[in-house]
Amino acid sequence: MKKYIILAFLIFITGIVISGCGKKQQPMDLYDMVLDRGKIVVGVKDDAKPFGFLDKDNQYVGFDIDLAKQIAKNIFGDENAIEFVPVNASNRIMLLNSGQADMIIATMTISSQRAAVVDFSIPYYYTGQTLLLNQKSKITSLSDPNLKNIGVIFGSTAEKMVRIAIPQCMITGYKTYIDAVTALKTGEIDAVATDEAILFGIIMDDKSLKIIKAPKYSKEPYGVAFRKGEETKRLRAIVDKTITDMNDNGDLNNLKKKWLK
Repeated sequence: MKKYIILAFLIFITGIVISGCGKKQQPMDLYDMVLDRGKIVVGVKDDAKPFGFLDKDNQYVGFDIDLAKQIAKNIFGDENAIEFVPVNASNRIMLLNSGQADMIIATMTISSQRAAVVDFSIPYYYTGQTLLLNQKSKITSLSDPNLKNIGVIFGSTAEKMVRIAIPQCMITGYKTYIDAVTALKTGEIDAVATDEAILFGIIMDDKSLKIIKAPKYSKEPYGVAFRKGEETKRLRAIVDKTITDMNDNGDLNNLKKKWLK
């Protein structure tokens, strides 16, 4: 009798284990995780003035930073319930998908290629790509024969756009904007290609540089990026509402006036 009881118990336990293994464990909802943690973790740039950069006190400031603070305020009632993680164009998706950030707000253009690996909010800013030149440069158009080598940032959309708009040029990649601008000023390249809004930030601090007087050759909508999946849906909805409300009440326009004078 005792043997039958033990056998029945083993069969019962085995059934529980098997049924448990058959169920796919669902990832925890990101919004619940954020609430439990008491802060959001946001990947931002620290070298992309005026969107994300460090001020003289080594504090993160900029358009993207203010947007992130408003999101934190809408979630917690406290704009300081936030942790910033530095990212760049080449590592931001990796840091996001590895769980080191809840979202990325880092001048990230919404594109179909990126949308295959991350989810985006609605756009919060529109810009376009153009070229940064030395002040003394004689280059006046994208077809100028003196435009031979263009610098781009690894992981940005600039490489693809340059190949389409200026196919005759060589392309050199750099890890940061500082590296690309240094190469431009030393004559290693003829121009730097990136979003006009970022270039405005660069020439604010360096009058030896200028933006080419030619039409922008692309349209770049910036969005907040999230890991793909249902677990980020609730948090994305909150961010979308934040952006919509800021657009409707004029706060996004005020951020443009504040940071892109």
